[in-house]
Amino acid sequence: MKISFVALLGAAIAATACSDQAAKQARSDSALARDLALAGTQTAQPTFQDTSVSPAPVKAAPKVKEPPAPVRTRTTPTPRPRPQTISQPAPEPVTRQQVLASAPAAAPAPERGEIASGSSAGLTSTSKVCTSNMVGDKLAATLDEPIMGSHGAELPAGSTVVLEVASVQSGDKAENAQITFRVRSIVVNDKTYNVAADVVPTSSLDRAKSQDADPNAKKKVIGGAIAGAILGQMIGHNTKGTVIGAAAGAAAGAAASKAGEKWEACLPAGGHLRLKLNEPLVLM
Repeated sequence: MKISFVALLGAAIAATACSDQAAKQARSDSALARDLALAGTQTAQPTFQDTSVSPAPVKAAPKVKEPPAPVRTRTTPTPRPRPQTISQPAPEPVTRQQVLASAPAAAPAPERGEIASGSSAGLTSTSKVCTSNMVGDKLAATLDEPIMGSHGAELPAGSTVVLEVASVQSGDKAENAQITFRVRSIVVNDKTYNVAADVVPTSSLDRAKSQDADPNAKKKVIGGAIAGAILGQMIGHNTKGTVIGAAAGAAAGAAASKAGEKWEACLPAGGHLRLKLNEPLVLM
């Protein structure tokens, strides 16, 4: 039987490896034996060292996983549907009657108070006025009593009535001296109302001779008497004729003097008059 050279070579290498392994094991065992023998001859001395107690380890907080960033995607907008146009019938025209019917009803106007025509009341003048005054001069009077009307209208007592001199007339006789008035306005609660009314004095007028009488009146009487006496003497050629002539002359002079006299009339302060409305007076 023939043994190949390769097989012999492998066997030789394996034998060499086994011998080397056995030698290494023997050397290891010998060193261990020496260490054990040395340890048995020495007494071990305990040693003490300061040590600090380490704190218990703190568990680390678990890491929070952050959510992944959203992925942006581009979307195509959906087209909106176009509104459909729906034809509607044209609205019917609105008539005037419909507008008036739909409009809210207006609030009724407040009823106005009115003093009826013909209403009258007494007045008291606050100042003196005479025929020596001029036409158009003003004076004030107060209403003596209230005048009532419709819807609560009232001219209260004490209201101011503005009067105006309408005409003046001096006379040769006391009774011929006259003065008349007219109403200009009435003041009620600081409101002035123009009125159409008549007003007449109810008190007697104070009458007196005018201070502007003829200053030569006395001379006229004396002069008339002298002229009459002379005329009587010329006619009768005696005393009786002279006396008669003087009397006649004096009478003529007195008549001439009388013709030059003037009388004035005055309505005193506090004099009374009567007012009468000629037209209705509407109070606001």
